[in-house]
Amino acid sequence: MKDKYYSIGRVSEICNIPIKTLRYYDKINVMVPSIRQENNNYRYYSHDQMVRLFIIKRLRYLGFSLEEVRNILKEDDIQKIELIVTKKQNSIKDEIIELNKKYEEAATLNNKIKSAQRILEDSNNYNVESSFKLEKQREVYVFGKTTMMQSYRNEKVSLEKWIDIIESAKERNLNIQGDILVSYHTEMFGQFIHRDCEVEFSIVVENDIKDVEVKKFGNFLAANAIYVGDYSDIVHTYISLKRWIEENNLIVDGPVTERFMLSPVDLPNTDRHIVKIIVPVKPRN
Repeated sequence: MKDKYYSIGRVSEICNIPIKTLRYYDKINVMVPSIRQENNNYRYYSHDQMVRLFIIKRLRYLGFSLEEVRNILKEDDIQKIELIVTKKQNSIKDEIIELNKKYEEAATLNNKIKSAQRILEDSNNYNVESSFKLEKQREVYVFGKTTMMQSYRNEKVSLEKWIDIIESAKERNLNIQGDILVSYHTEMFGQFIHRDCEVEFSIVVENDIKDVEVKKFGNFLAANAIYVGDYSDIVHTYISLKRWIEENNLIVDGPVTERFMLSPVDLPNTDRHIVKIIVPVKPRN
């Protein structure tokens, strides 16, 4: 018997399958041992069963369910088996695509946190005016939606719009690669003064997507400021930045955009939120 059959322990060792799993396969009739000794219930497997167990192990590794494994082992038509395996291969490919998206989103979030951390480390001695800079705004691709809103400062409404733009991008299989942007199609301070305001919510996505709703943002001269803290106090930074723009002989030349470097959808603590104010400008004639 030893030359022809293998004990459950030996099978476990050779095939690298736990004994507990082999017993479970026996219980559900996926692989019943050829011999079972009545006096001690020891299980013994034939050489052919060893081969089938290795096939089962490979199929399980590929993600086939036990029911699918059972059907494959019963199938004699090689073409049907090929179709089943091809379907699984395509399923694995889809999983890889989804995992890559998750990896990219995790990398984006990690980069956001690292960038925010550098700013927050100096926040105790932070002087908002020291963040004022005149720089060329880097061009990126964004997916966005524009809407006329009443009382944009309603935090619940704002959060709903942010979540909507993120979920809409994912539904379109767009690869998110940056922050949420909120642009105000009104004069500077218009979002604080007017009851109604045309607001564009967008998010940075990868640049090789062929989508009519994806457009370019940037490639213009901007006066920028970094604001740290509860959003309700951001208007004071706007006032200081507007004064800085005028002192540097510049004028506003387009809609103001807020880039949420660390927002309520990233971190609940409002004191740690970071917003970059982006104001398109040009030299005063």
